[in-house]
Amino acid sequence: MKTRMTELVGVKYPIMLSGMNWLTTPKLAAAVSNAGGLGILAGSHYDAEGIKKAIKEIRELTDKPFGINLTLGVGARALVPVVVEEKVPVLNYALGRPPEIQPLIQAVHAYGGKVIGTIALLRHALRSEQLGADMLVITGYEAASHSGNVGALVLVPTISSAVKVPCIGAGGYTDGKGLVAALALGAEGIAMGTRLAATKEAEVPQSIKDTWLKVTEEDTVIDPAFDGINCRVMRNKKADEMLKKRSIGIVDTYSAAMFMKRELKLSYGDLIRNMRALRRQEIGLGSARRNTASVMRFTVGSRLFRKATIDGDAEEGLLMMGQGAGRIKDIPSVAEVIERTVREAEQIMGTLKVKIGA
Repeated sequence: MKTRMTELVGVKYPIMLSGMNWLTTPKLAAAVSNAGGLGILAGSHYDAEGIKKAIKEIRELTDKPFGINLTLGVGARALVPVVVEEKVPVLNYALGRPPEIQPLIQAVHAYGGKVIGTIALLRHALRSEQLGADMLVITGYEAASHSGNVGALVLVPTISSAVKVPCIGAGGYTDGKGLVAALALGAEGIAMGTRLAATKEAEVPQSIKDTWLKVTEEDTVIDPAFDGINCRVMRNKKADEMLKKRSIGIVDTYSAAMFMKRELKLSYGDLIRNMRALRRQEIGLGSARRNTASVMRFTVGSRLFRKATIDGDAEEGLLMMGQGAGRIKDIPSVAEVIERTVREAEQIMGTLKVKIGA
């Protein structure tokens, strides 16, 4: 199945693994690449040495194209030099600003790499294309990650018809039906997050995989309350508590700051400077500048995301998941997910040709 996406990044199938912190490990990214898709490693929670090791591990597991996802708005810009030094085939950025995106794109292009920008608004798509992005991931309202307020049915055709670069649909895609729909809407492929995380190769606690098998498409909620940006998570005890509370207590504020210091290996001085930088950062999904409250909410959210994803606590942690989780009914291998998605899509397209007399 060839599209402009597959030809641009050199993969067999137009399916990309969404970069999800703590979920898309080197093992999962390599499995997706080996199965013919584009494996993406979420890199923002690594330090420089850690991401070097992760890139090395991926290369030991696959000789196929892969990429690194960096959320520039949360300090991951410091990892860009490592990605460039390692000549990672694909860099997927999110939440960046033009002054940092343009040199990033130029540096990756200099060694022959490709750059994919993740966006959720038309104006950001146009700007990313102008800055030189080779492809765009269009994040619909259905997605687990940070999105705007427009669903794929409107957002994908709106953006794909306004830009010349290939586009990838993200948010709610779990099977061949979704792939065909995305192609019909003007995309050149799809990004799968929750569906590919619910696989045998994913290094996710069994309790979380079991949770994905039980939830329905109605068991999520999206709100900035969770990490300061519009974010979709599973509706549980912790999510309801945060929606009701709408404020960050002193204990959460302190623990969030210490979590940020520990995870990023910051001195106290660096912690303060980092938070000031985040406060000034203009986020990529809206025009408002982030204030101190939203920065602290982001660090609180990060700690709770890890509690669910790493510790397997689906009640006291926050579990990012898209509305497509309601369509997950099994835990197959990555290869099985990709192969049956492509097979189903081809069957549907063949049936449609017969119906319209093509």
